[in-house]
Amino acid sequence: MEPEKEAVDSAKQSEVKNLEPQEDSAHFNSLLKAALSGDTEEVQHIFEDLEDPDHEKATELLTEKDVVGRDLLYTTCMCGQSDVIRTMAKYGVDLKKKTPRGYTLLHCAAAWGQLETLRTLVELEVDIYATTFRGEKARDIAYRFNNTNCVEFLDWAVWIKVEYRKTDY
Repeated sequence: MEPEKEAVDSAKQSEVKNLEPQEDSAHFNSLLKAALSGDTEEVQHIFEDLEDPDHEKATELLTEKDVVGRDLLYTTCMCGQSDVIRTMAKYGVDLKKKTPRGYTLLHCAAAWGQLETLRTLVELEVDIYATTFRGEKARDIAYRFNNTNCVEFLDWAVWIKVEYRKTDY
């Protein structure tokens, strides 16, 4: 009976070891980890500390894209990390870029129902009129996914922009 118990114990130990984080430095994206966890201090550290090995890789880390053309900022919007987006904007990250199909960060935040992220992006003056290859604005995407609070906010943001233009001489 003992050998069976030993085999089970070693199998459990092996499973536990496989579940531990595996950080292969060649493929590990420290900026992604900091952004998704909302660690604005680490994001700042990566951009500011010239001695940090990730400082040189920061631009490369920002430009890595998935199969549909989304980069770290899109993932950050999906997760609702508004403070991280605001922090990255301080370092000149392009918040106005689009995927090959025309989706913007605003479209992404609208699809995922990230109201605070929408507010942050509008405050940072992204294009609220940008359309996808289907002609959809972020408001249309929010409506399609039944994100009512996002629809209402985007309607308000457009109204404010229109009213501001009326008073702009």
